[in-house]
Amino acid sequence: MAGAIALAACGSSSAASSTGTSGAAVTAKTLTPYVIHAIVSKTGAGSVLGTREAQALQLLADQVNSKGGIAGHPIKMSIQDNQTTPATAVSLATPLISSGVPFIINGSIIAPDQAVDALAGPNGPFIYDLSPIENPSPGSMVFAAGLPLRLDAEAYLTFLKSKNLNNIAEITSTDGTGVGGYQQLVTTLKLPQFSSMHLVAHQTFDPNSVNVTTQLSVIKAANPQALIIWTTGTPLGTVLNGMASLGMENIPTVTDNGNASHALLTHFSSVLPKALYFPTPPLYLPPSDITNASVKAQVAAFDTAVTSAGGHPGNPWGLAWDPANLLIGAIQKLGVNATAKQIQNYMEHLNNVPGVYGLYNTSSSHHHGLTISDIYMTTWNGNSFVKASGAGGSATAG
Repeated sequence: MAGAIALAACGSSSAASSTGTSGAAVTAKTLTPYVIHAIVSKTGAGSVLGTREAQALQLLADQVNSKGGIAGHPIKMSIQDNQTTPATAVSLATPLISSGVPFIINGSIIAPDQAVDALAGPNGPFIYDLSPIENPSPGSMVFAAGLPLRLDAEAYLTFLKSKNLNNIAEITSTDGTGVGGYQQLVTTLKLPQFSSMHLVAHQTFDPNSVNVTTQLSVIKAANPQALIIWTTGTPLGTVLNGMASLGMENIPTVTDNGNASHALLTHFSSVLPKALYFPTPPLYLPPSDITNASVKAQVAAFDTAVTSAGGHPGNPWGLAWDPANLLIGAIQKLGVNATAKQIQNYMEHLNNVPGVYGLYNTSSSHHHGLTISDIYMTTWNGNSFVKASGAGGSATAG
């Protein structure tokens, strides 16, 4: 590990190490590798994300290396498994931080992410969390991947309101995902544009439960026009099975984009509601549906890499892809000896930088970098995701 850590800070006196070097001038075989350190959940509860995040990081490294690496330095991904436990994540991050690595890609769910975030000092390392639930403090050394909860909530409420579905219910798991989802919904409903909307029922359930028909019966009795399910993964199936058994499959339903998974939805295909919607970024759309040329190019390259690896483009791959790509861009601009403070400054001044999640515009107070215009409501057709709204959840698709 010590050798790999040392390489992360290595530069080169070769002219090829200057930024902007063309592929023809690159001598990647003779320059030291630039090591990118990532700690993700390859095992444990977060493995459905972490295993794909690890694959995405390697796919991106291969793609960048095929074009000359970082100014001739081939990228080497050093990926460790936090086993989805905060203690393990801290034990892995501590020696990296002590050695002075400039940044760490930190995944895959909120608990281990936050444990590592607490280790970041004012001078580094810069930490890019792969959990969208994370809400980095302004001016901190922490960024967060994906779409923040507030944008998800605003997009699907905009969508439901456009369909005159104003009386809504919500069922949430009692873990961090569900608690955060409920709190965000309550906050978003207070916005003036949603004054006509009402939460007529809210029920919670243990994510380890095998039956939630009691909670769903309460919701059904409230006669909502739409239902929001805020939980991720296997617990979604528990709710969907309960809805099917109670004859609730005709209620328009929204769930968080963590459930926009080809494997998950294929597994639950027999109990999916008639109308199930997800707030999703551009990476879920076919490139032909993306109007911004730069974002379209990013999504096309991402799709090619993921499908060539036998995967299906979605959050588990994209949550690692954009952070790593943005950080690689920072090093290409700043040079291989860039410090954490230099990386932070660069990352806080992104202006319309394209990624598979949309256009990144960051500041010292905006460490996600995305806006509601980067969200589209989509449905699942049994094989892929289909756009059901315009940008931001607006009523008209296109």
